[in-house]
Amino acid sequence: MTASRLQSIVPLMFFVAVIITALWQIETNFKDQGIASGGPYDNAASFPRAVVFIMGVVITFQAIIDFRRADNSKKVSVVKRSDFMRAVLMLITFAIYLSFLDIIGYHLATSPMIFSVMWICGTRKYIILFFAPIVVATFFAFVFEVLLNVVLPLGIWSIFIPW
Repeated sequence: MTASRLQSIVPLMFFVAVIITALWQIETNFKDQGIASGGPYDNAASFPRAVVFIMGVVITFQAIIDFRRADNSKKVSVVKRSDFMRAVLMLITFAIYLSFLDIIGYHLATSPMIFSVMWICGTRKYIILFFAPIVVATFFAFVFEVLLNVVLPLGIWSIFIPW
């Protein structure tokens, strides 16, 4: 197996594991709670099933594209150290964000996380670095809190926006 083929298989297998985990949660936890049946408004498992289905279709297409690709190209793409470190920093940033989300709340945690990701990705325009995280975090808060009626983590200070 070539290194480029392995670079294609590993992410695909990760997403297959995500699909298996989601389906397992639906079949065990959701059914135990009695929320995995009924109509689309009563069935809490309908959205995860739809996401899993879409992920499965996309993974299938990507696997077909990867395996039909000519194997005569022996050129192996080596990931640069700087790109690898950027990915590691983004993973660490997201882990820190998730660990502090319940403690300090969505509104205080999301803007610094978006700022950090933009900085890691190379954005250096300070006006964009300042305003974009606030606009994006507020937009998603509005979508989830007002349109979808989802309560976002408030944190220890119970900070929320009274829409």
